[in-house]
Amino acid sequence: MAIYDGVFGVDEPTLDEFVRSVYDATHDLLLKDSVPVSVPPLGVTRIEYDIAAAPTVSLAPSALVRDLHRSLLAELNGHDDAGMLAAAEAASQASFELHAPSLVVVVHYGAGVPTTQLDASLRVGLQLNLTAGGMLTPDIVTMIVDIPDNPDLAELVNRGLVPELTRLIEETFLRPIQIPPLGLGSLQVAPPVVVTGGGRLLATTAMLPTQPEPAPLAGAWPDGTVFVAVRPAVINKLVGDAAATQQIKGHWEKQFKVLFISVTLNADYQVAVSNVALDVVPGQDGQLRGTALLNLDVGFWAKNLFSFSATGTARPTVRVTASVNAANEVVVKLDSIDAIKFDLDFAGVPAALDDVIEGIANALAPMVLNTVNSELAKVPPQTVTKIPEIPIVLDEATVVVTLTDLDITTLTTPDGKTCLAATGGAAVHVQPHQLVHTAHHRDQ
Repeated sequence: MAIYDGVFGVDEPTLDEFVRSVYDATHDLLLKDSVPVSVPPLGVTRIEYDIAAAPTVSLAPSALVRDLHRSLLAELNGHDDAGMLAAAEAASQASFELHAPSLVVVVHYGAGVPTTQLDASLRVGLQLNLTAGGMLTPDIVTMIVDIPDNPDLAELVNRGLVPELTRLIEETFLRPIQIPPLGLGSLQVAPPVVVTGGGRLLATTAMLPTQPEPAPLAGAWPDGTVFVAVRPAVINKLVGDAAATQQIKGHWEKQFKVLFISVTLNADYQVAVSNVALDVVPGQDGQLRGTALLNLDVGFWAKNLFSFSATGTARPTVRVTASVNAANEVVVKLDSIDAIKFDLDFAGVPAALDDVIEGIANALAPMVLNTVNSELAKVPPQTVTKIPEIPIVLDEATVVVTLTDLDITTLTTPDGKTCLAATGGAAVHVQPHQLVHTAHHRDQ
């Protein structure tokens, strides 16, 4: 079983729909234009282009990226062999390709010379890289404009058009593809491991110091959606760390009859929370249930008479709910701690209190329970991950890309891990600078 605590995933149909939504929103604004080109021997003055159909994505290691890595390694080492191929294949595991099947190119010449229209296609080799902010984003490694019917002009078009197409693809199709880091806040995670293949992309991470391994590509991962899933161990750490920082303490006093004398017994107590152990509740999406360890320390005294102490432990039921908040963050909230029963161990109790010690324990317990529940209710929701909203600012409009209709579900991975998962569909909002229009897509 592969080692990982969190996994992000998307399949080809979902990413294709996402790219198509961006294409529909930006084609008329950005994806057809012309660039000046000066080639005096040929008389070429300008190249007009139109990405005439939505690109598609191939989620498998890119042959373009692999071959580029191999050529660079061979050049660096002065030779090429099977070892270079193996190293290149390893270096391209986090790569994939974007294919634009219809790129219409029109070559313009000087005055009086007819234009040449070319039917071309475009292949882009992409590699996922980690940004300083922990986001995984695709970068263009290589790009080829293929013009099978006119190879003589192919070199000219590649030289003149590839820089412009690189800028366009980065600004439109690639900028919105951002895989957010898992476990924000206090949780420290290892850099993700990314694999592509079989029409799927998976990125795994693990809580430090554990280093993640790739998740298996084969098996019943969610289809037709983007998902982020974490194992309960991640929730345990987030909730446990937050609860452990909460100051749970209080003061109690009560009068007791001791040897026919009324004595005011005081107690200062504090409770520490640790060992949170949660699991998802079958059939109840977003609900987690488990246990925690509560350690109680109490100091008792009666002024100018006596003092003694007690310690105790309890393993109550812990209930946690996962949800998506208004800021598009997946958060977990500690709802309640139920069935708290402390087993107290007294030390230094005066013999005169032997007959009332059980009454002391019974009287103290409700006060401690109220304090525990009151203080733990103050623990704020803990962020598991944030779904980003990415604006694409154009001259004519702003295109905002995000995930919407996020659902919290339970996911069992192909290698047997039970996870809490958030799934969603692509949303593309087009905001012309004079008029607002919204285009929306939800993956089913």
